[in-house]
Amino acid sequence: MSFSREMHERARAEIKNRRNTAEYTASQHKNELSFKYPEFHFIETELAKTGHETVRAFSLPKEKAEIELKRIREKNSQLREERKNLLKALNLPEDYLEVNYTCKKCQDTGLIEDYDEERRVSYGTKLCECHNELLKKYASEKMSSMTPLELSSFEDFDLKYYSNKSVNGKSAYETMSDVYNSCVNYAKKFDIDSVNLYFCGRTGLGKTHLSLAIANEVIKKGYNVVYGSVINFLNQLEREKFGRADSYETEDILIGADLLILDDLGAEFSTAVATSSLYNILNSRIARNVPTIISSNLSLEEIKARYPESIASRIIGNFVIVKFYGEDIRQIQNEE
Repeated sequence: MSFSREMHERARAEIKNRRNTAEYTASQHKNELSFKYPEFHFIETELAKTGHETVRAFSLPKEKAEIELKRIREKNSQLREERKNLLKALNLPEDYLEVNYTCKKCQDTGLIEDYDEERRVSYGTKLCECHNELLKKYASEKMSSMTPLELSSFEDFDLKYYSNKSVNGKSAYETMSDVYNSCVNYAKKFDIDSVNLYFCGRTGLGKTHLSLAIANEVIKKGYNVVYGSVINFLNQLEREKFGRADSYETEDILIGADLLILDDLGAEFSTAVATSSLYNILNSRIARNVPTIISSNLSLEEIKARYPESIASRIIGNFVIVKFYGEDIRQIQNEE
């Protein structure tokens, strides 16, 4: 995956800020206790001395050095135990004075050793996973910004626009109440193993609103969500395929997102590149068993007619179909 220089710089700045914050917090904790409790200040001073004593011990003859190093280790152990007991007496956690890095693996440097366990060879350093996760996050934010729509919420979804008139034993209001509650429950219980959803129905029935409301809640839970229209994504993929883009990470981002929401399937132009890209995204995400939500004006029969079997079968066979009913809400709102 290729990320822009700006994203790398942003990730480095974020990781550096994490490290500075963690070290500053630990330093503040130590200064606070040293100021309030003389016994703590004494312990810290003595611990610092053991470091200097250890350096001096190595300059002594071997037998004397061993004796001195043993004494220093015992002193150091005793001081640490006293410090531990003091923290306990003050109802403070044992790690109160430690530097609590966000990433324990690289200690918020963004780099780890590139070590080959099998060959027992070090190749220097490489980017830590925490750096890569930030890159994915920034790329997802950039991708989602391709849509002009802002995230909606369940709270501002109004069921009053759906008719109570019964059709085949159930009104649009009742049907959409069930759809709404299902979406709320989906967002509430969302995890990486959640099912795929296919929202279908005429324009203006709330498909985009509810998919955005799900996105809003899932993002709050800390998951990586990518939202956008199918036509925008496919246009970007085509630009990248033919070398007309500034960066080339779109396909990997769409495939790798914890939740991908594809809006308005069927509005895109049907080209060989678009069909191939759409198939690859759907097939890859199904293979990885990560959830996707698709919204479309197309019924299942129209999906079969418009798309090749390879795409239609994956939607019909791997997505829970959620049908939206009612009159065009936007039209009703404009008439009010």
